[in-house]
Amino acid sequence: MLMGWELALGLAAMFFGAVVLGTISFGLGTVAMPFLLLVLMPRDAVVIVTAMIILTTGLTVAQTWRHLRLGETWLFVLAGLPPVPIAVLALHEFNPTALRVVIAVVVLAAGVMSLFSIRLPGARRRWMAPLVGGSTTFMVTTFAVGAPLAALYAIEQDWSRDTIRATLALYFLLAAILGMILFAVSGLVNAGVVQNIGLLAIAVLAGSGVAAVIASRISLRIFRYVVVAVTVGGSVSLLVREALLVV
Repeated sequence: MLMGWELALGLAAMFFGAVVLGTISFGLGTVAMPFLLLVLMPRDAVVIVTAMIILTTGLTVAQTWRHLRLGETWLFVLAGLPPVPIAVLALHEFNPTALRVVIAVVVLAAGVMSLFSIRLPGARRRWMAPLVGGSTTFMVTTFAVGAPLAALYAIEQDWSRDTIRATLALYFLLAAILGMILFAVSGLVNAGVVQNIGLLAIAVLAGSGVAAVIASRISLRIFRYVVVAVTVGGSVSLLVREALLVV
């Protein structure tokens, strides 16, 4: 169970991650994982973030379900489910050090894409819905990062802000629920993980409350730059730490 400065770092990471996710419906893992990996084993961190995604996206769906357009989004939403069992198996097989490095690199790539507003080629073609939907949940379930790919896809559809939030929240909620079920069945949910989920849920609920207040008030351009700075900083710190351990 996390204690002392490790708990403080975990609470701060989850709080800020929940603020991000509550505001734009993605990004909890992207923001929190680099810092959680400084104090937790990768598999435990992935399971904890997945549990928090269920909590935060559940709240968002409850707030935005009226804006869902399932006639247009069902293929994308359902495409996120089939890769989840494969991702859980992959999580069991990855070496912890390799997993930390992969997560850090994916977060850095996501940060660069967000910073430069990179557009997703061919996003409006029908075949992109299952491709993006499947690949994103594989990355999120295995590494707890990768959500910006789904966000880029949603933005390219020219949906309203509320429809984007509702669609992404439902998409991640369903995949996270399936992931947690499989994590539990495969033995990745232990007493220590459950205790840490209980502790960190406090910060997530607080962050979700703050997000509800600022979602309509803050400039998304400024907010994105803050998020990118934090995620890139956390990723670089993690990569430096792993490099020092090798040396």
